[in-house]
Amino acid sequence: MPQVSLNETGVLERMTDIVACLNSSDSIHRFLLDIHCILQKVTYADNFYVVLLGEDKRLTFPYFHDVKDDFDADELNGIALADLSSTLTYYALAQQNVCNFNQSQLLELTQAGTIKVLGSLPKQWLCFPLKNRDSFLGAFIIQSYRREDEYSGVIVDILFTISHIIASALDAFNNQQALFDANQRLAEYQNELEDEVDKRTQELQKSLLNLQHEIEQRKQLQALLEFDSTHDNLTGLANRKSLFNELARISARIERQPSYVYLLYLDLDGFKPVNDTYGHHAGDLVLVEVSKRLIKAMRRYDLVARIGGDEFVVVIDQPLDENELCQIAGRIIDDMQQPIYINEKQTVHCGISIGIAFTTLATEVGEVLISHADSALYEAKNNGKGCFKVFHP
Repeated sequence: MPQVSLNETGVLERMTDIVACLNSSDSIHRFLLDIHCILQKVTYADNFYVVLLGEDKRLTFPYFHDVKDDFDADELNGIALADLSSTLTYYALAQQNVCNFNQSQLLELTQAGTIKVLGSLPKQWLCFPLKNRDSFLGAFIIQSYRREDEYSGVIVDILFTISHIIASALDAFNNQQALFDANQRLAEYQNELEDEVDKRTQELQKSLLNLQHEIEQRKQLQALLEFDSTHDNLTGLANRKSLFNELARISARIERQPSYVYLLYLDLDGFKPVNDTYGHHAGDLVLVEVSKRLIKAMRRYDLVARIGGDEFVVVIDQPLDENELCQIAGRIIDDMQQPIYINEKQTVHCGISIGIAFTTLATEVGEVLISHADSALYEAKNNGKGCFKVFHP
């Protein structure tokens, strides 16, 4: 069963499913069976068991499912915690924290005499404590015999969050069952039972609302981080990383279906005197204005990137004839010759030089194409600047 990719909405649906189990399950075993089914919608969970620690320090295994080892959980029920000393389960319960071990780590712990593994050695072993308020109820364990990277950090975080809901649900389920039994004996306990269930439901609903808010914040932060990692923080243009990602995509495409790709390497003329005379703030204003003019000069599907300082790159992967290519370069040069306002009274002028390279070979789409365009840019600079040159091998 492949590991499932889960979005934030899916996580909230699984949380809601767990809460719903309280009303649909008539025993702890049925309740944990339902939870097992829910976890399998979150990730690979064929090997899953729950161990609960009683106030008398004795263990119960209300649910046990493993595809390789066929332990009789009934024989273990009621066993004293001390009788399982040195086992992996004992070690994890003593930690009362999330445990995430791969096979190599388990072998190290075994060889050091810290633990002994009963049954087959898993590739990855996860243990999540079941805590509700100040009470430690036990733990649930998920393990994989398939690979050591079965569960990513994101899945571990989701399962840890789910462990809080399961712990609260287990506690609520136990209380609900106790109140239900009392209600069967004495009718006058009915109101107390309803109040307790309502209280637990409100607590779980509050937890879900808090979780939803946290997920939304994390989603916004993730989008911001993804944008920052591929864009220049001054101009908002694509950065060097984004440029090479796009070139890699184009290379893969033209390897299957050959076509032309054009790369323009641009460098401002006279930019250093702007910084020296007016300061770096003025230089930043110039770079922002140049970026706006480049975006306006190009088509919306052409890539415009700033790769450092006053150097820019434009990538065009649509067919062009020579006249169209010259018109684009000429239009950019004309646009850059217009004055740039750095304040209400002062303007500066910065020209631009352009080196152009093109290819139909997938192996050249990358550093080679950039190097060719850079060579053409060098020639344009030597020919008086404010012009463009096309690279010819």
